[in-house]
Amino acid sequence: MNGHRAIVGLCMLCALLVSAFAAQSASAITGTTAFTCVKDKGTLKGEHCLTTGSASPVYGHVAVAQDTTTEVKTNTEKASNETEECSPARLKATIGGIATEFTTCAVEGEGWMENKLDASGEHYVAAHTTSTFTNVKVAKPAGVGCVANTDNADKTAGAAEIIHTEPLKTTTLGQGDSGKLEPTTGTTFANFHITGCTGAFAAINGTYPVTGSITCKPDGATIKCDHNEITTQNTLKLKGTIKAGLEISTTVSGRANVTQSFTPLSPTTVAT
Repeated sequence: MNGHRAIVGLCMLCALLVSAFAAQSASAITGTTAFTCVKDKGTLKGEHCLTTGSASPVYGHVAVAQDTTTEVKTNTEKASNETEECSPARLKATIGGIATEFTTCAVEGEGWMENKLDASGEHYVAAHTTSTFTNVKVAKPAGVGCVANTDNADKTAGAAEIIHTEPLKTTTLGQGDSGKLEPTTGTTFANFHITGCTGAFAAINGTYPVTGSITCKPDGATIKCDHNEITTQNTLKLKGTIKAGLEISTTVSGRANVTQSFTPLSPTTVAT
């Protein structure tokens, strides 16, 4: 009898250990959820909910309900130096042996996002947006007349210094502490044209589809895309084969409906 009780006790202990291990494993799933940054609700720095720096006053996270659609907008206006300055966007590539760089401090996007829960138990953010780059300058090659132009519906060069993206989707599912941005359908991020290049640089005039995907990391309400990391990822291309790098930091804001003002949103990675 005592032996039987001992065996039963050991079996119960094993079951408890297995249950505890399973619960521990479930709680260790890392996921990302978007929170609203709200004044006086925590210990984060400034309205963009930064974890470091000296921005003030104090803000904190307030949860955005799961499966609730939130209207979002993004911009580069105050995405640098603790939300005090613009963070210039830079697209870089080497075209036909010529170092080429486009830059602007005016990028705006709009769309929507939702906090979601995957069947695996991972919380994640799903978003759909489009963006417009205006006042785009050709920083390299400089002084040879090059102009970046939008892509017209008939695939001809349109308005100068403007580039529109195609509809894009973002997910943090399976991305660790980052988010993956890619076209909603197909592979094309955007199309633009280079015109006006003179002399030996005229060879780079033409139409340039931007294709692939990029992976970027949130820092409070700012999404930071690092040029070196994206170049290393080797997933962003011009004309399908030319490796490109993108540097951009954008602030994400959201609102539940049109009666509200936009408030910074902070995608935050936590164990769930």
